[in-house]
Amino acid sequence: MIRRAWLLVTMLSLFAAHSGGAEPAKPGISAPRLLEKGVHLLLDDHFIARSEGVERKVQSPKRILSEPIVTGHAGHQNWQPFLTVQHDPRPARKPFRMWYNVDVNADPKDGEWFGATGYLESSNGIDWPGPYQRLDSLKDDGGTRFGASVVDAGPQHSQAAERYKMMYFDAGRFPGPRVAFSADGLQWTRHDEGKPVVQVHNGEDIWEAGFDPIRQRYFLIGKMEGTHTWTNAEGKQVTAMVRRYGTSFSQDFKTWSELKMIFSPDDKDSGITQWYGAAGFQVRGDLIVGFLRVLHDDLSPEGVPHEAVASNVGGKAERRASGGAVKGSGTGYTVLTWTRDGETWQRDRHTDPFLEPDAKPDTWDHAMAWVGSSVPVGDDVYLYYSGYRWGHKYRRSVDRQLGVVKTLRDRFVARQAGELGGTITTLPLTVKADALALNVDAQGGEVRVQVTTAKGEPITGFHFADCQPIMTDSLTAPVKWKQPLATLRDQSVRLEFSLKKARLFAFETQ
Repeated sequence: MIRRAWLLVTMLSLFAAHSGGAEPAKPGISAPRLLEKGVHLLLDDHFIARSEGVERKVQSPKRILSEPIVTGHAGHQNWQPFLTVQHDPRPARKPFRMWYNVDVNADPKDGEWFGATGYLESSNGIDWPGPYQRLDSLKDDGGTRFGASVVDAGPQHSQAAERYKMMYFDAGRFPGPRVAFSADGLQWTRHDEGKPVVQVHNGEDIWEAGFDPIRQRYFLIGKMEGTHTWTNAEGKQVTAMVRRYGTSFSQDFKTWSELKMIFSPDDKDSGITQWYGAAGFQVRGDLIVGFLRVLHDDLSPEGVPHEAVASNVGGKAERRASGGAVKGSGTGYTVLTWTRDGETWQRDRHTDPFLEPDAKPDTWDHAMAWVGSSVPVGDDVYLYYSGYRWGHKYRRSVDRQLGVVKTLRDRFVARQAGELGGTITTLPLTVKADALALNVDAQGGEVRVQVTTAKGEPITGFHFADCQPIMTDSLTAPVKWKQPLATLRDQSVRLEFSLKKARLFAFETQ
């Protein structure tokens, strides 16, 4: 034993240890990929045979606030980076709900804490006035709790008492990830009296769970800690105790399969790269997209006080920073991670960060910016993240706070071209759809689409010249040719995108 999707829009409010992003597709004719109705993100090269004059560019979300939304003060008492936010429009309560970790020790002095699970509600997802509610039905086992990973199976769930499912870690007498169930997200029943569902060591304490609607099963991303040897991006061989991660699966959220390693540092990772888990899972088309929290205990932010560095050395932290690396106060950022088969994860690296800490030293999220939950709100996605001011282990009950940033739906990665233009040609596709739309920003430029045979021969009525140019910024810009796309149903074709001063994020078959 071991260690939610936009269901229509989302049910989820995971990436490759073996590669540093998408491997380029081989040119030439191959068996056509079936293209069902739905959205198809261009995070990787899964659909791409050739790309000329087009750059892959990660799109960082916008900071909409200068201050955190949940703090370490008495009304919130946040003290960890782990949280789940869900949008539930039922009239019985405010539509935004948050589960997170609180320090309930009356003395806020750093180094003295007692962790529990807190709950907040918000009318708009931005303002969380509090005070928070402590979920006392989640009895603690020891003084330290990590995680509040909540999955909502929806009101149609066959077992109403288990609609809400939570995974969390207690570092008590029996350390390990626990699960609990609830009909309303407020009153919880611990499974198996709170015994761990995975047998782990104390310290292997970061666990996130989600639901995969494609394969109809639950999955988790769990921490595997130990000594690891690798050669980093600078060509230096490192041996260090680092946080690595694995995945496991379950049909009932109670019994889990054997853990399979998915994230280990390698020669595409700089310095001593490790992680603080992955979270915020969304299902988009055939992808599960998540946010991987990268940790560098070997680095410090600009202006860091000596005390912050000193708090991050000694004992286990010092062993993590061994191998000749300079010890730091700890910094962290977020990268994208995704899977197409539910088991093999790809991830971006230090060269392609998604959310970075604020570079200004006087800001609350100057050392860490770790995405912990994502929520679709209309055409936007709200990304809730944890920020640390100075470092990993410094002023834990004071400086660890929660914020929110925004991005537009599916705009995680752009394929972009400048004034000279560029093209993207897909692999052979069998299109099971009647129309095509683009998630695109072509203001000041244009995008056209051509359809060819699998051999690359343009099809009459679907040439670039037959396509009305798209010159707008739209999440669903329709592609219009002289002929309807429905006439090509079940044929093996390629799509060719011509971009000039434009960014293409995804295409949707309708």
